[in-house]
Amino acid sequence: MSFNVNSKLQNDFFDINTATYNKNANIKNNVLTFSDNDSKKNFVNSFLNYIKKIKSIDTQVFAGVQYSIFDQNESSLVQDNYNDTEFQLTQDRNQKFNVDIFSGRIDLEKKFKNDMKLEIGGLYSTATSKSDFDFLNYETNKTTANLYDFKEQNSAWYSQFSGEIKKVNFSIGFRVENTKVNGKFISDEEPLVNKNYTNLFPKVQLTFPIDTLKTISLNYARSISRPNYSSLSQGSTYINPYFLYARNINLDPTINNEISSIFQLNDKTIKLSYYQNNNPVYGSFSYDNQQNIMTFKEINFDKESGFNLELTAPFKYRNWSSTNSLSCTWNKIEEDSALFKASKPYLYYYSNNEFKLPKGYTILLTGWGLTEQKEGVFERNAKFIMDFAISKMFFTNWNCTLSYNDIFRNMIYDENFTINNISSKANYLVDSHEFSITIKYSFGKIKSTEFKEKSIDDNSNRIR
Repeated sequence: MSFNVNSKLQNDFFDINTATYNKNANIKNNVLTFSDNDSKKNFVNSFLNYIKKIKSIDTQVFAGVQYSIFDQNESSLVQDNYNDTEFQLTQDRNQKFNVDIFSGRIDLEKKFKNDMKLEIGGLYSTATSKSDFDFLNYETNKTTANLYDFKEQNSAWYSQFSGEIKKVNFSIGFRVENTKVNGKFISDEEPLVNKNYTNLFPKVQLTFPIDTLKTISLNYARSISRPNYSSLSQGSTYINPYFLYARNINLDPTINNEISSIFQLNDKTIKLSYYQNNNPVYGSFSYDNQQNIMTFKEINFDKESGFNLELTAPFKYRNWSSTNSLSCTWNKIEEDSALFKASKPYLYYYSNNEFKLPKGYTILLTGWGLTEQKEGVFERNAKFIMDFAISKMFFTNWNCTLSYNDIFRNMIYDENFTINNISSKANYLVDSHEFSITIKYSFGKIKSTEFKEKSIDDNSNRIR
């Protein structure tokens, strides 16, 4: 049995300052916007694991519960200056988001004499969130407030049977999942979002050995990706008088289907896969010509499909160890409201290199990059990023590491697309340049154990 609690408390203070030129018919405005933002995020996660091995029937029982809380309070005070006059208060915005998630699961694992293994289990989770939004408009001296409640329940049953028949390893499984979603503004009598659906997710894997060094495997899997809980809230961010970033309470999950084949030669692999995603989530613009305001938010696109060919080749020579990966991807994104452009293959490459030097020194050099991406709707620029680190062992138990990431400051994103008759050409300069010092002391070696701690909720990454 194990009990784990972890927490993260974070305060952010940041400005959003913009210079905007807007022309609407014959009216032209140059606007400077200063926005002071204060964000507080509190996250607590706890889970309890229990594993029992019943030796008489060679069966292992796992049971666990998990409870997570995430709170975020954000306030913004906005000032606008039109045509070099003077700054005047525009809005005072306050937003609160809270989500509580409870999950419980139980798994049974039964081994048979011929190395066959049967796994069955069940999962139940419920998430309840509240997003409160109010802002004071200084021009009209009116306060607007909206309270939105959201609840999601997931229940799933799953099973997997695996083993080996005539040197062929196999794994066959399925997952049946039911989801209920309800979203409602407090001021409304009827819910705005009301969904109840059931999905089946099969999974098959077959591995054929050619000889002692070479194998071929065939895989098929159907899975689901759900939006973050905060993405399903009513929050928004004021950028300037004509532009808002907003959440989308109507987002649906993405259904992923993938077929792949892997050829493995010793520690080198080649993987070829075809995938199709229904309801993929990407950013979109909409324009309100009555209020002259453009809104950017995530929506469900129609479809995404593509091929991926990936080569992974570890390498070792004396004190130099290297892990290298090269993949070629052809990805096509489709959406009726967007302008479809050419879809062409692009490359992704990754290389992690470790050099063991005398006197306990180790140098790490990592580089990764992408060629230009044309994916039907989106066009994105090429990029190359390099990170560097050096570490030193002292007195057996001490380790000091100096890290320096994005050495050349190349974290620049260009993205071009047209949707809803709005053409967007964006350039994002990401300041991810970081220097860090880490000092670590080891008290001793951890004894080996058969106990493996598990996270109960498969959707923990949705808590943001």
